[in-house]
Amino acid sequence: MIALQIAVYAGHGGSDPGAIGNGLLEKDLNLAVSNATSDILRQWGYLVLNNRKTDVNRSITLDAIYANENRVDALVEIHQNSNEGVPGTGSEVFYSIRDTGRGRALAVSILRQLVALGFADRGVKTMVNANGEDLFGILRLTNMPAVLVECAFINNPHDMALFNVYSVARAIATGIREVFPIGVIRPPFPGASLRVGSTGEAVRQIQRCLNNVSVRHPSIPRLTEDGVFGNFTRNAVIAFQRIFGLTADGVVGPITWNRLMNECASGGSGTMPPYPGAPLRIGSSGESVRQVQRCLNNISNRFPAIPRLAQDGAFGNMTRDAVITFQRIFGLTEDGVVGPVTWDKIMSECGYTSRYLSRLYQS
Repeated sequence: MIALQIAVYAGHGGSDPGAIGNGLLEKDLNLAVSNATSDILRQWGYLVLNNRKTDVNRSITLDAIYANENRVDALVEIHQNSNEGVPGTGSEVFYSIRDTGRGRALAVSILRQLVALGFADRGVKTMVNANGEDLFGILRLTNMPAVLVECAFINNPHDMALFNVYSVARAIATGIREVFPIGVIRPPFPGASLRVGSTGEAVRQIQRCLNNVSVRHPSIPRLTEDGVFGNFTRNAVIAFQRIFGLTADGVVGPITWNRLMNECASGGSGTMPPYPGAPLRIGSSGESVRQVQRCLNNISNRFPAIPRLAQDGAFGNMTRDAVITFQRIFGLTEDGVVGPVTWDKIMSECGYTSRYLSRLYQS
């Protein structure tokens, strides 16, 4: 049995900011929720496919092809709503007019979780264009159960006061799990070693997992998930085996299989620098402040709204402003103080960005 794979897509990005309101850009909130939802799903044992993990342009057509070719079990695209005049309020979820049942069920489940956070219930819906097709491209062009989630109104101060990236992400992830419960977190060894020349779903599972693990270990090359065990797959297996201290023979036997499935499902986050023990604020100084400044500069590669800082170890007004921007993007209390919650999130996002950029520059 193959582990479930869910596509979690962030709407807009790059030169397309999406909706704007309350000092926020939709593309930033979409990305933050997408990344957080993906992290939760991976921790639960799902395989997750993303259209973007940083602030880059996206193509709806290419994103749809990516999901179709990878044969994901379900797709969720994340958006924020906006309107002219008196701000609207609440959450709504769209599903395809071609849906056979599970897409609507997914929409209902996700909406129920969002409403439980306090957002108004705007219902589950379909919407068509002049040709009688799905209005939203990601629903029109994909062939799996798919939904488009309008989490809240970015131009409504009340909605944004309720909005917390991690609460929203957990609500979406919980909605996914209700309709697509994970069957096997660690898929069992297929019974025979896989090597150059092997083909089929078990090989595709290896390729998916190697691509998943490569996010954390960029020395593992990215693979086409075609179910064919060729030299590229062999080289990726060898890279994985070297990283985890296994016999580097390029063959996936029981030991390599089990370790690969464990790493794939866990989405391990690595070691983060420990909280310094006291909040950092204006007037603080030292290596912990410098660490915060380094990480905020790192994260600003994905979220350019965060201003670049001098890494001087002195917590002044510019560092406070950068912290506030970070807190706003990730739904934290906007006090400009780096307490334990803000520290942990900065360090976590810093580690993710480092892995992403490392892979980007090696490709």
